[in-house]
Amino acid sequence: MRADIAEASGFKYTKESADVLQGYSHFETFTGIECGYDVLVSDSNGCWRCVADYMIAASEDNRRQTVCMIRSKLLELPHFSIQPASWFSRQIIKLVGKRAAVSFFEYPDDADFNNAYHLQAADVVAVQAVLTNEVRAYLKSQRGRRFCCEADGQTLLFHTRSLVRPQKALDMLDESLEILRVFTLGR
Repeated sequence: MRADIAEASGFKYTKESADVLQGYSHFETFTGIECGYDVLVSDSNGCWRCVADYMIAASEDNRRQTVCMIRSKLLELPHFSIQPASWFSRQIIKLVGKRAAVSFFEYPDDADFNNAYHLQAADVVAVQAVLTNEVRAYLKSQRGRRFCCEADGQTLLFHTRSLVRPQKALDMLDESLEILRVFTLGR
């Protein structure tokens, strides 16, 4: 089905690719990743976008999820990871957060963001400069979707911890342009 979507929209389609996601294996999302499936790729106007399904490594039932990646020279992002917060995850962080390889931190002036997400980053100052009020407002508006994102350099990855139906893949690609716009406001 994504092949039909790719043909109609001008994207490149690959049924299975070990290459497209391998360059991003340093992202926490891809721990143990081997291959991307039903991959849609667009590379135009200096912006590379990709939607791909992949097998979640820790999943015993071969569960897949869909991710979208954006790579653009307009992005200059420090490495960070944002995951939805829950009561359970807050308890885990209280237990192991101080011993985590990359520290968790909160915004002292944005309790709504802190209640919605866990933010991990090695360079807190650099991340605070990137996660402006506008970016945090966008992220808070996505809270109900279990929105996750991870960034490093010119690449931003996002997903909602679910498998996206082929018909919705183009919506993710459209959303990637909105996310790029939000993260580059004022540059």
